[in-house]
Amino acid sequence: MKFWHEEARAIEDREFLMIPGPVSVDDEVLEALARPVRAHYGDAWTQLYKHAVAGMRQVFRTEGEVHLLFGSGMAGVEMCIASVLGPGDEVLVAANGLFGDRMAEVATANGLRVHIVRPGLAEPVTAAMMRDALASHPDVRAVCVVHHETSVGILNEVEGICRAAREHGALTIVDGISAVGGVPFEMDAWNVDLCVTVANKCIGGAIGVAPVAAGPRALEALADGRAKAAGWYLNLATWKRFSEEWSGWHPHPTTVPTNVIEAFDVALTGLLDEGVENRWRRLARARDRVREGLEEMGFPMLSPVATASPVTTAAYGIPGMNIPDYMGWLLREHRIRIGGGLGELSGKIFRVGHMGRAAEPEAIDRYLRLTSEYIEEKRLSPARP
Repeated sequence: MKFWHEEARAIEDREFLMIPGPVSVDDEVLEALARPVRAHYGDAWTQLYKHAVAGMRQVFRTEGEVHLLFGSGMAGVEMCIASVLGPGDEVLVAANGLFGDRMAEVATANGLRVHIVRPGLAEPVTAAMMRDALASHPDVRAVCVVHHETSVGILNEVEGICRAAREHGALTIVDGISAVGGVPFEMDAWNVDLCVTVANKCIGGAIGVAPVAAGPRALEALADGRAKAAGWYLNLATWKRFSEEWSGWHPHPTTVPTNVIEAFDVALTGLLDEGVENRWRRLARARDRVREGLEEMGFPMLSPVATASPVTTAAYGIPGMNIPDYMGWLLREHRIRIGGGLGELSGKIFRVGHMGRAAEPEAIDRYLRLTSEYIEEKRLSPARP
């Protein structure tokens, strides 16, 4: 019995995630992870897998193909880039943070010629910027953009950027890892050709699944006769072939984490039951509550609300505040983990995610109350206007 008491205490002691992903998940998702392992093929499994695929079509807002890649979001990004482009192809990457830079790194690693559009610190990449860059690089075959750049809590102008790319005749590849399911996104209406997201952000599932969606122009590019950078596993053509040839019993090329996908289906069903647009609005309300509460305490925001993400808040510390100490205090004393600044913003900002259970009003109220207690304990004063 001692073991079970210790295990219960360990579970209660586990940190609560208020970072920009992964997220603390609902109990129903955890219960699905704990079920007996099932086979990754057969009638029942195929039915569940296809149910999740159909659900993701609704979330992506697409009539195109969806595949549930076993891997991280960056595995999905690499699949999208390498499946439709080959060594020497030119690609234009919108980079206003860590994850835009990673898209550029993935493209470079796959032998592509990369051109980067980089705005100022904590500024969005706009359609006008991309149009100018496309005019300067007429041979660009694809445009890559992160929808929600979590390193700075900014939304980029994905709809306009995709329109500019389509006018140019280039494919569009969108990193929707921290956006799809939590931020307005219309894959088909916006002419997005390829998009990747993950289970463990706005959808509220467990780590391990990276849904990839492909529209008709992307599928045409798979078979256009040009050399591609992709190998076998991170190749959309491989997944397409197995989804067709083995559709009735094994619609994916390899063994997949059945419990994780089962848990993902639970989280996805919860999202669809709530309504995708209702989820968008709920997470935005959570952002507004956190932002307003921090501003009332004197925290300057990194970016104006017009360009700030609805699912991540990035803020500077108030004068005299030691941000690593504040973050450490929340984690050490109260088991709440928030995100810090990255790169040149390290130690200067903190980031609070509003995905998964972090969007619950009770969680937000507790976080704001504890932040107020920290300010009082450290005798900090807000900046004067």
